[in-house]
Amino acid sequence: MTAYKESFPKSNYFSLTPLDDGVWAALSIPGTGSWSNAGIIDIGDQTLIFDAFATPTSADDLRIAAEKLTDRQATLILNSHYHLDHVNGDQIFQDVPIISTKLTREQIANQQPKLIDIFKTNNTELLDQTKAEMEQEKNPEKRQELESLLGEYSMIIRDTERFKLTLPTITFEDKITLNGAKMSAEFITYGGGHTISDAFLYLPKEQILFLADLMHIGYHADIRQGNVDHWIDILKKIKKLKIKKIVSGHGAIGTAKDIDDMINYLYTIKQIAVDWSRHGGTIENINEIQIPPKYVSYGAPSIFHYNIRSLMEKGI
Repeated sequence: MTAYKESFPKSNYFSLTPLDDGVWAALSIPGTGSWSNAGIIDIGDQTLIFDAFATPTSADDLRIAAEKLTDRQATLILNSHYHLDHVNGDQIFQDVPIISTKLTREQIANQQPKLIDIFKTNNTELLDQTKAEMEQEKNPEKRQELESLLGEYSMIIRDTERFKLTLPTITFEDKITLNGAKMSAEFITYGGGHTISDAFLYLPKEQILFLADLMHIGYHADIRQGNVDHWIDILKKIKKLKIKKIVSGHGAIGTAKDIDDMINYLYTIKQIAVDWSRHGGTIENINEIQIPPKYVSYGAPSIFHYNIRSLMEKGI
C-alpha cells in the first residue's frame, strides 16, 4: 500500500471516500478479492472497522489504511452479517475485539468452515467452471459479472493457506452504543432480512449509515438466504432515522432516497414471482422472465433469476 497527499492511503482492493471528519467508506474494487464495501470510523479514542472484506490480503490493506487515517490501530471490528465477503478478513484482526449479533456469530461458526473447505478442495473446478461460463456468455452484463466473480474466486483461493476461522468475541441482541471522545456510533439490528440476522452502523450526529447488504445500489440484491418481507420492514424502520449518507454493501454511496429504491426493488422482485406463478409460469422456465428496464443496467444480473427461483421454491 502506498499513500498520496501524505496521509490518504491507496489500495488495489478498494477506494477510500471521506464522508465526514473521521469517517471513510472503503468501496470495493470489483474482482480484487475485497468483494464488498467496508468502513473506517474514528470515534475519537477508538478506531472502528465495519466489515472486513473477503480475503486476508484485502483486509491487510484495510488495517493499514485505518492505522494511517486514524494514527492508531483498529480497536473494534463490526460484523454486519455472516457472509464470507464481509467477514473472511476478520482473521487479520485476531488481536482485536470483534462484535456481531449472537445469531451472526453462530452462523459464522456453522457456515464459514464449509465455505473455506469448498475453496480449498474444489478450487481448480470452481475456477475452470467460472472461466468456461464466462467464455460462452454472450450477454455483456453477465460476462462482466462472471469476470468479476472469477477475480474474486481467484483472490480467495490464492489466500486459502491463510484462512483461519475467526469468531466474534462480543455479541449483542438489539443495539450496542459505542461512545467515543469525538462521536457516538450505534451498532443496531432490527432482525434478519438479507440473512437470518443483519446489523448496521448508525452515526446519529453525522447522520451516516453503513447498511452492508441491507442496501445495494446499482446491484441486484440476493434474497435467497433471507426474507423479502422482513427485509422491507427493516428498511421502512431504518427510513425513520435521520439520514444524509448511506454506504451500501455493494455499489455506490447513497442517500435516504436509495432506501425507497431498495424497497421498490424488493417489492418488484416479489411481485414478478407472484405474477409468474399465478399465470402458470414454472421454476424450469424462469429464464424467460425479462429483467425490468429499470434494473437492466444493475450489476450481478444472474441474481435476478436466482431471486425469482428462491421465492417460488419458498412458496413466495
